[in-house]
Amino acid sequence: MGKTHVIIGTHNHLPLGRNEEAAERLYQDSLKPFLAVLYRYPGFPVTLHYSGILMEWLEESHPEFLTLLGEMVGRGQVEILGGGYYDPILPLIPTNDKLGQLEKMTTWLRVRFETRPRGCWIVEKVWEQSLASVLSASGMDYTFVDDRQFAIAGVNEEDLFMPFITEDQGKIITILPVSERMSELAARAEASAAIAFLRALPGGGLPGGAGPNPPPVAPIAILMDDGAAAASRLLQNGWLESFIRLSEENAAWLEATTPGQYLRDNPPARRLFIPSSSSLDIMRLALPPARREAFESAREHADRSWGNRRFLVGGHFRDFLSRYPEAWLMYAKMMNTHVLVSQVRGDKYKKKAAQNELWKGQSHHAYWNGGTGGIYENELRKAVYRSLIEAEKITRATEIFAPSILSVDYDMDNRTEYLYQGSELNAYIRSLGGALFELDFLPASWNYLDTMIDREGPQERGDAPGSAASYERKAFLDHFFAPGARIGDFQTGQLAESGDFLSRPYEMVELNRALPELLMRRDGTVTLDSIAQPFQVEKRFVFRPRSIDVYYRLTNSGSAGMSATFGVEINVSLAARSAENGRLFLLDEDRKKEISSDAAEIEGVQGLLVHDVRNEVSVTLSSVRAFRCWNVPVETPLPRADSGSGTNGGSRLEFQSHCFVSLWDLSLPPGGSWENHLSVGFEKTQSA
Repeated sequence: MGKTHVIIGTHNHLPLGRNEEAAERLYQDSLKPFLAVLYRYPGFPVTLHYSGILMEWLEESHPEFLTLLGEMVGRGQVEILGGGYYDPILPLIPTNDKLGQLEKMTTWLRVRFETRPRGCWIVEKVWEQSLASVLSASGMDYTFVDDRQFAIAGVNEEDLFMPFITEDQGKIITILPVSERMSELAARAEASAAIAFLRALPGGGLPGGAGPNPPPVAPIAILMDDGAAAASRLLQNGWLESFIRLSEENAAWLEATTPGQYLRDNPPARRLFIPSSSSLDIMRLALPPARREAFESAREHADRSWGNRRFLVGGHFRDFLSRYPEAWLMYAKMMNTHVLVSQVRGDKYKKKAAQNELWKGQSHHAYWNGGTGGIYENELRKAVYRSLIEAEKITRATEIFAPSILSVDYDMDNRTEYLYQGSELNAYIRSLGGALFELDFLPASWNYLDTMIDREGPQERGDAPGSAASYERKAFLDHFFAPGARIGDFQTGQLAESGDFLSRPYEMVELNRALPELLMRRDGTVTLDSIAQPFQVEKRFVFRPRSIDVYYRLTNSGSAGMSATFGVEINVSLAARSAENGRLFLLDEDRKKEISSDAAEIEGVQGLLVHDVRNEVSVTLSSVRAFRCWNVPVETPLPRADSGSGTNGGSRLEFQSHCFVSLWDLSLPPGGSWENHLSVGFEKTQSA
């Protein structure tokens, strides 16, 4: 009788930027009780992965947990897995960052537990074939993917419970299948059902195997659960303890093991190449909401006929970067920061510090929507940007730095962006809309244009193209509305644009790197009462150490007079919408009056002040011409993970930014012009 082997374990993560309360809840609800159960069964081996972010938090907040874990590692009960230290999606980051993050985790584990990991966990099982050579070069012998990814590669159902080897650039690594069925049984059935499932596996638990050609290695079933879900799955109703006791009772044919021990006894020889893929959740969630239902239907149909599984691949993780422009901007920032860090020479300590901040900024949780917030969570995005800005600041330290404007394709969209890099400000401008899309105040390491809009259901809501709900919330966005435009329509996304300036390209007319200044122009149209008239907008950006001045010149290029409302939108993103995080003030000469953050239309405004309480920064918005102001908080619902229809769910709204639209009523004759001067300034302060 051949023995069936089983691997039980969890992978555990703490997103960069998650607050202390959430981290403590994870510890008390999941990490601590799970390890406590295992500790009572020293003869039952398990496989565990903890991200570097989580390890650091545990070391600071609960060192007793690591002491207990170290004891279990020392007695051979726990095999610890390596991985990317700061939880990156490995295929998305540059190769030397992959190697660096893997080695940082290996070094940490070797120092803390006196063991070198031979296997690693890859986040969300996002697999691309080039990982094989990278993982092998990092000293890894094996990693895990889903058995569904094995099926996509053409593995027969009876062969899903064995390891394979795979190769890239002459380097090999073993890939182990995580069992989808074991995960289902752990979540929904008694432990005895999992034992029955294991007994029936091909090649194990039955005399002589399960057929004339038993597999060349002992079958292995792997359950690697998300540690955050362990409390409601593996620990619920005593499932884990029941499974441990039943496995001991069935030791004649069932053996609990670790990957390292299993592979020493059962070295794989069969070769397999897995297409670019990931966990089922990723392949589902990466699809646009309207396509998820069709994917689910096709998946259920394919599951009834195993041979069809290999033809069903949903979305890929990189699709999140296409679906969420805000994620792409973070990715572009990360890649740009990687270049800056790579250029550091001569000071290995500075380079190491900059690398570490860069690697923090590669933490994956903020780059996508996993159904529990992800990119919609303000605190996660802010943590990524803070680390990337810190890395950039380190690269500049101790060097002679001269402010400048760079002309590069920063966000890899085949267009030129203009990057002002000052001693205290970064201000990045794109040609589309001639708008600022990143505004970093370096003393606070804060991107005040890190915003997010609801992208889960615009098709279902029927938003018109160019409406207030369909574009990125940035700064110096140029709106034209018909006279009588109302704030309520703007807030709900029902206010139509009369101009084509919001997201169409502006041309660069003049670039003065010495001053530094940038003049942009668009010859577009404004359509009122179904009549389109040519119209020109010029805006000159003048960059100063702690402020940006923008000089507008609007010209009616048509042959008839025109009356319209012109608006300039500027968003300011803080940590949260509360007095503890930010306060708003109206400015009038030398006086200021506090106002509510609720949506409101305010007449006769000279200037606004946003006091960022958390960072102790004052952001001042001013205009030479008095204006009518729409003050609108931008908030997004946190979507549910099971939201296949594209509708939104969640228990609360997530604050994204304070949106200010400065409005002027224009009446211009043919050839007539209108000018104004706007400014955004920053000041580090300790009081409002």
